[in-house]
Amino acid sequence: MTIDSDQFKQAMSQFASGVTVVTTVHQGQPIGITASSFSSLSLEPPLVLVSLSKRLFTHRVIEESGVFAVSVLSAYQQELGMRFAGMIPDIEDRFAGLETTTAVTGCPILPDCLAWIDCTVWASYDGGDHTIFVGQVQAVDAGEADMPLLYHNRLWRRSEALTEPTIPPGATLIEVGPRDGWQTLETFIPTELKVGIIRKLAAAGLKRIQVTSFVHPKLVPQMADAEAVCAQLPRLDGVVYNGLVLNMKGLERAHAAGLTHVDMGVPASETLSQKNANCSIAEGMARMAEMVAFAHERGMTVRGGVQTAFGCVYEGPIERGKVVHLARRFLAMGVDELSLADSAGLGNPNQVRRLVQEIRPLAGDTPIVLHLHDTRGMGLANCLSALKSGITHFDTSFGGLGGCPFIEGAKGNIPTEDTAHMLHEMGISTGLDLAAVTAVSRQMANFLGQELPGKIYLLDG
Repeated sequence: MTIDSDQFKQAMSQFASGVTVVTTVHQGQPIGITASSFSSLSLEPPLVLVSLSKRLFTHRVIEESGVFAVSVLSAYQQELGMRFAGMIPDIEDRFAGLETTTAVTGCPILPDCLAWIDCTVWASYDGGDHTIFVGQVQAVDAGEADMPLLYHNRLWRRSEALTEPTIPPGATLIEVGPRDGWQTLETFIPTELKVGIIRKLAAAGLKRIQVTSFVHPKLVPQMADAEAVCAQLPRLDGVVYNGLVLNMKGLERAHAAGLTHVDMGVPASETLSQKNANCSIAEGMARMAEMVAFAHERGMTVRGGVQTAFGCVYEGPIERGKVVHLARRFLAMGVDELSLADSAGLGNPNQVRRLVQEIRPLAGDTPIVLHLHDTRGMGLANCLSALKSGITHFDTSFGGLGGCPFIEGAKGNIPTEDTAHMLHEMGISTGLDLAAVTAVSRQMANFLGQELPGKIYLLDG
């Protein structure tokens, strides 16, 4: 088949730099996956190289079908790229609602793409965890537009600034108010009220709630009723309760209390490690390894995290390499989630961006959660920086309550309702009923007889 050389060159100019969706067919059904590791080989003869991970279903289908097509996305098609990357919740059929065309080989071509190339498989080569497919081009087409969607260093980018920011379509807020928000309060909150608040937070759409911490009551009196709280928790579909544990004794208590998810961590500050857990960082990490193994043997999921990842009130700035090293060790333990905590609220947006961009490639499929405090009023700015760096999971506390009894001057977490309001205004879904969360914050403010750090709850109602 004769290929128009100008069309081929125009397509290749997009193909080498842009985000692409590889499509094929399986038992008459279209299959597609977003990828960005492509390069052209030659024009005479016209050949195209595609490198796909062996774990992908698309990889196996191409081996069987012997055909594939590549659609190059424009800068305005970020949502389409994220759809085929499996990054948009609740979309099961990635082709649903799309008016695709059919190429010569039978592969689907995505609408409004910059260019597309239709191929039969000429040869394939073993690339370790990837297979390199060499496609013999059957047809090609390219428009005159020249603005590809880019994907670099695990970030979605565009070739020029657009009005819509590079942000995810949804985010998960993890409520930590019942633990972090209450742990420094001098007024003891009755167990029944704690459980009632937790029930209302779940009803407001929060699917993950940190309900308590298993620490010695002499250290944190507010958490003295940890087992009693867990015993009265409402069992609701889709709602996961977790507790903070500092040592093996706390982990054993959490397991006995019926929790299936626990949070644990080690500070990147030697001083705080001694104040918080009465041990060195090295001793703390050895303890974490034993605890992770203990929890996994009992079917529990574990979030392991680096505390004071962005600075310590006792030691000052924390070297980024130290945080990365600790994160690597947690990942090597097989934690189910990795958290990075700005425990003292000393981080800034640029610092957040740099650390997140360094750790995300190391984490792979392990979710990263950011735990942000608003000590200096930069909590939401840090949240936005993390969002634009690909983070979608954040700890928040209703009303902005929070603080650490072992960190001088540490203020509350970013407020759940303030964070949700910002995200909703930006078109990012959270699944939360904002009015229901603000009602909880007002209830707590009335009980304590004081104004909470959050802002939105004061405006709503």
